[in-house]
Amino acid sequence: MSDRWFKADLHVHSYHSGQTKHLRLIRPRDCYSDPLDVYRTAKKRGMDLVTLTDHDSIDGCLAVLERWRDLDDFIISEEVTAYVPEFDHSMHVGVFNITEGQHREIQRLRGNAAELVAYLEQNRILHALNHFFHDFDRLEYLRDYVRHVISLFRVFETHNGAMSEEHNRLVARLLKFFAGEQKRYGVLGGSDAHTLRRIGTTYTASPARTKEEFLEDIRQGRAFACGRHADHWAIAADIYGVVLRYYPSVLKNRHRDYAFWTRLKNILVSFSLSPFLFLPYVIAVRHSRRERQRVREIHRQLLGKLERTE
Repeated sequence: MSDRWFKADLHVHSYHSGQTKHLRLIRPRDCYSDPLDVYRTAKKRGMDLVTLTDHDSIDGCLAVLERWRDLDDFIISEEVTAYVPEFDHSMHVGVFNITEGQHREIQRLRGNAAELVAYLEQNRILHALNHFFHDFDRLEYLRDYVRHVISLFRVFETHNGAMSEEHNRLVARLLKFFAGEQKRYGVLGGSDAHTLRRIGTTYTASPARTKEEFLEDIRQGRAFACGRHADHWAIAADIYGVVLRYYPSVLKNRHRDYAFWTRLKNILVSFSLSPFLFLPYVIAVRHSRRERQRVREIHRQLLGKLERTE
């Protein structure tokens, strides 16, 4: 794609994304990237606009703005964990270009996705559903869930750099189907990077000249999602990237993540597991295979039924 296009990686994590839901025995963080390093890396890789989308936090964004107060190529964003009570399911919503006050209200409302989206729409805050089928395994409710989500959102992440090509293509095809019902959707892409390695390798692009035009292009469906998809190698590299940053973190305890006895326990457990550092690769291969199978089953059940009702 030409360098004349305006580009931004709209799904990036930093140290402030909190603890991962995996490997609870040693309690690693979801990401160990310094927010300032995220900004520098994104700019080196050609991003015209930079943001952080940490889980339910804007602390990383504020750290960047505290260090460089006059940035005109940076916006405050976050990835909100929103609950969908109708399906007893939590989804991830990317929310972009917000204020600290809006962040507090967003966190108050995230217990109900419909109420959250209504607030975002009312305040004209750009938002998108990230990785459409992430962690959704209740396939008996699949068709109802998809119709509910499609009615709720106008912008979707169709290219997530941490998801398989099959998943990303399924989301794009799904939106194309509903666009045939005279609906129009905006799309975006992001690396979902939890290490510095993948920042900017998946991104959103539009013919905009300013960040305001760029965000409006996404709303109006004039933007494109570009870049890499994930395979088991990419997933394994991310896991190793986080694990290998965990060891110096727990040893130095620079951010005071752990009380003394918790830290001591984590050090002992971590080093006892060091002979098994081949396991992340095995986990990544198994995850990739299961994800492909799950996406194929979703495709079969969902698009088969929808196409028959066209």
